[in-house]
Amino acid sequence: MIHIDAVSQTFRGRRGRVEALKDIDLTIAPGEFLAVIGRSGCGKSTLLRLIGGLLKSSAGAVTVAGEQVTAPRRDVAMVFQRPALLPWRSVLDNVLLPIEIFRRRRSEHREHAQRLLEMTGLTGFAGKLPHELSGGMQQRVALCRALIQNPKVMLMDEPFSALDALTREELAVELQRIHIELGTTIVFVTHSIPEAVLLADRVAVLSARPGRLNKVVDVPIPRPRSFGHNAHMDQVAAASAELHELLLDVGDPARPAVR
Repeated sequence: MIHIDAVSQTFRGRRGRVEALKDIDLTIAPGEFLAVIGRSGCGKSTLLRLIGGLLKSSAGAVTVAGEQVTAPRRDVAMVFQRPALLPWRSVLDNVLLPIEIFRRRRSEHREHAQRLLEMTGLTGFAGKLPHELSGGMQQRVALCRALIQNPKVMLMDEPFSALDALTREELAVELQRIHIELGTTIVFVTHSIPEAVLLADRVAVLSARPGRLNKVVDVPIPRPRSFGHNAHMDQVAAASAELHELLLDVGDPARPAVR
């Protein structure tokens, strides 16, 4: 579904060059849930923006569904850290915003929007304004807004990091359920190792800037998964420990790199 071939990204400004990413090679299969973790400033968000066509790579190429990414695509949706809902529009109207942008008929997508609201626990909130919702509910609306396009790929940039711990866990479990049901390809940036282990089929670990692909860790734990006690605690602990060690290695230049 997604191929990242020798991608590098360098930003140039008044203070000189900043090399954000270096020689990233990665393939993401259709329907896969890939988490991306790494220290702050390692280029995780930059990588998402390259996949989403919001940035043009300095070197290399990104392809989605066999086509090189040169601009934003209708079949690729993004969910950001903040929900960025339009405060004067109702929940339903916020969800339908991409339909209007792409000049499609609202009437043909209203039923789909209502189903998405039901799927994410927002039944009865279609007419509410954003300020009447909690932060977690607002992020659910943002998720529905992304899904209304029926995207082949969904890019998520730390979408739960601004939420309290319990709401964050609830939304992570909800996202897992939605992914199982819809089978959308998801690339999910996070700083949270538990979140990555709960959600991902694989976890890509980036080195400190410039971000390089240090290792891709498989998470072969049966679904559905939960944060609580379950029959696979040993596997959860092993995956978490490996990711923790990798993050320590890539963040500390005094430690040898893990390959």
